[in-house]
Amino acid sequence: MSQYDLNEIIKKIKDKSPFDLKDNELSRLRSLRVIISKLYYSLDYENEPQATRQKVTQLLLYHGQFSRDEIDKTFQSAAKGLTEYSTEFLKQHPEIAQAEALKSKEFPDEVGEKEGEERVKEIKYRFPHYS
Repeated sequence: MSQYDLNEIIKKIKDKSPFDLKDNELSRLRSLRVIISKLYYSLDYENEPQATRQKVTQLLLYHGQFSRDEIDKTFQSAAKGLTEYSTEFLKQHPEIAQAEALKSKEFPDEVGEKEGEERVKEIKYRFPHYS
């Protein structure tokens, strides 16, 4: 499937040439998932998961073959709430960044979460890796 090679995906987006899709919904959604995964993992997704999502969404909307709703649903299906925070998330939540810094210092046990308190989770996206 050369159309799923990252360079070919980027070329098709630049040229606004359509991706070859079968005429059924399941094939369309699978193809979109592969395309999003390739684009997402080619960018700075670890440090900036939300900014990366926005970039991928903008690229695909510019291309025009997929709707915002299809793109959003694909991202939502891969969304996971995690406590391994990205740089982007810590910049937006300085109080969490400070708490994380205190935990990693000399007395991590003394700064633990309060009883019954759940840690804030960041939404990240976990797509299958396609070769």
